Amino acid sequence: MENASRRIMDRMLKEWEAVQEGLKEGLSRGQYDLWVATLRFLQFDGHELVLGCRNALHRDWVQSHLVPRILTVGRDRFPRLKKVRLELISQDPLQEKDDGQEWQPPEEVPRQLSFADVGQKPRSPFNPRFTFDQFVVGRSNHFAYATCLAMAGQQNLFNQSIYLMADPGLGKSHLTHAVGNLLTTSQPDTRVRYVTAEQFANEMIRALKRDRIEDFKRRYRDGCDVLLLEKVEFFSGKRKIQDELVYTLDELLDRGRRIICTGKTAPQDIPRLNHELRSRLGGVLVAPIERPDFVTRKEIIQRKAAYDGVELPMEVAEFLADRITSDVRQLESCLVGILAKSSILGIPITLELAREVTQAMLDYLPSLSIPHIAEAVCANFGVSMEELRSRARHKQISQARQLAMYLCRKYTSESLNAIAQAFGRSHSTVIYSLKKVDRELARKNSQLRKRMEHVAHRIETRCLDG
Repeated sequence: MENASRRIMDRMLKEWEAVQEGLKEGLSRGQYDLWVATLRFLQFDGHELVLGCRNALHRDWVQSHLVPRILTVGRDRFPRLKKVRLELISQDPLQEKDDGQEWQPPEEVPRQLSFADVGQKPRSPFNPRFTFDQFVVGRSNHFAYATCLAMAGQQNLFNQSIYLMADPGLGKSHLTHAVGNLLTTSQPDTRVRYVTAEQFANEMIRALKRDRIEDFKRRYRDGCDVLLLEKVEFFSGKRKIQDELVYTLDELLDRGRRIICTGKTAPQDIPRLNHELRSRLGGVLVAPIERPDFVTRKEIIQRKAAYDGVELPMEVAEFLADRITSDVRQLESCLVGILAKSSILGIPITLELAREVTQAMLDYLPSLSIPHIAEAVCANFGVSMEELRSRARHKQISQARQLAMYLCRKYTSESLNAIAQAFGRSHSTVIYSLKKVDRELARKNSQLRKRMEHVAHRIETRCLDG
């Protein structure tokens, strides 16, 4: 029996190693080494996968960023996987305890589909960290924040449904969870249903297979006062599910229920939606969320550090806000990496540490070249590469050239002399340009900062796309 148990454990460890390999996609080498490679397999009981984390920071980061992917990737190796539980570990979990107990293989118990009874409140699915108080409001997201807060407070919006539209990582889920958290505490009798489009589709398919579609309909039509539906672009091409969603939305709206949907693009731009669903989604109040500006990014970093009980040096907050412009999740990921390394190694948080961790976690950036950056700047300013390298001193060309030099210094490891040579300028001219751009970026309502952020987003997106 002991040998059989060990063989089963060895097999499960190999399956977990395969899951870890599958998690590499979409992560930099630094992120994988810091967060995934250090996860320990503890147990799989047939439905729940238990993993060990080094400390609370490690656990919180994995919970916020990785658990959904672990579930998705893990089901290829653990077919009955339903849940991932994270535990703190202080010793090697594979070391046998001298307690006379043998490890027992899990029993495979099939799980039946079950729906909550109509009117029964389910266990809260909302992330407790995602509240309105913890949401950093700036010009890029103020309208979305205000509309969600108003809906949660049952204020008159002239529309009982909202569509939050934003690129990934900009706060759609935070606001959706914030609405759910506020409603469950301030209006505990309100029946709130939170679901992603994929979960909605999967529930419907399971209900059809098990001849329980009426239970499914009652759950979302009769047993719901507020529907929070995320990532609606998933419905693209799924006609039968779209039809069911249209009936559900109509029923809820006719009864005066509140609805929040989220998506990456405007409803009219989602491909392969039937006319009815496109019409329903097109009639809601659209609240876009743009990429945060420098001031908002800096406050996000400072708020996150304060929440974790860490006093972050201002130069580190400003470095991260300046370095990472495209995605709030990426911004928080780098901050957590810095806090984790500082905590694990017992070293102070410094600008040098921030540079080191950021470089490791964004290791795609060194592949950028001066021509890549120059091309992005030219596209934004509407000038040619020849004009950028020319002696022309027209304001548009001069400003583009100075910004290109600044971004080359920021995103590449090239020397000042190499940058000067690439643009046909002197070493001292490059230094002057860097200082001038720095001064301009420090100004309130700087137009150059907006342009730089747009170009930086284009550069980082290009790197991420390949």
